[in-house]
Amino acid sequence: MLDLADRSLAERWLASIAWLVARLPLGVLPWLGACLGWVAGTLLRIRRRHVDSAMRRAGLSTAHAAAMYCGLGTSVFEFLWMAGSSRSLRAYAHVDEESARLLRKAQERGRGVVLAASHTGNWDLAACRMAEDVEVVVVTKRLRVAWLDAFWQRTRARRGVSLTEGTGALGVAHEVLGRGGVVAMMIDQVPERTKHGVLGEFLGAPARVDRAAAVLAARAGAPLVVTAARRSTEGHVLEVLRVFFPPDRPSQRWIEETTLDATKALEDFVRRYPSAWLWMHRRWRIGEAS
Repeated sequence: MLDLADRSLAERWLASIAWLVARLPLGVLPWLGACLGWVAGTLLRIRRRHVDSAMRRAGLSTAHAAAMYCGLGTSVFEFLWMAGSSRSLRAYAHVDEESARLLRKAQERGRGVVLAASHTGNWDLAACRMAEDVEVVVVTKRLRVAWLDAFWQRTRARRGVSLTEGTGALGVAHEVLGRGGVVAMMIDQVPERTKHGVLGEFLGAPARVDRAAAVLAARAGAPLVVTAARRSTEGHVLEVLRVFFPPDRPSQRWIEETTLDATKALEDFVRRYPSAWLWMHRRWRIGEAS
């Protein structure tokens, strides 16, 4: 464990690296990310066996693994760039035309939007880009490394993204939705408890899916918008995969069916862009999360 002085030193060290990265041309970041991804995925083989096994089970080529690790490495440098720079992300990330139309349609109700988000592309960059146009709060858990969590949260907050967690998270989420804002919740992780999930299938294996996003949408009367991010030759693209409008009196069945349909939409995206999703997650545990 690091004491307070060591944590402060580690944060300053990371801030210095971010300052240096922010002075580099954006075109250099993918090259640096590829180097970091090669070290993580090929040299150190961090969770490589798990990644390869999951891809084979989904019927996909393990050749996509190298690109996934490179994308993850690029995300690290992109985040450092965001931390060390105050420049807008508009030129680097955008919503495609059809997705923008669907998002506007969802926002027309004036009740805010619940975003069913995922670990695709650079999810942090996508959230920060969205926060340039609308209030964004992410329901999340803290990182286990305290000084790294502090750096991560400060960077997001400076970019306009708020984070909430714990017992008061739903109250904060309802307030943001009431102001017409966006609440993002991840749908591609194992739920904290089995009672919070719906048993379904994801990429070729049984998986328990967190229904919290659909529950929030049902209670708030807000649209549930399923999104995913990916890299393209034009930068970062945020896609709207599906939009679900809750009925006036949503039932438990609507919540469960919507949860599974949202997961299917994400699966279809991952099959189109296998390297865009973070296959390193131990996604297929169906018992209680530890």
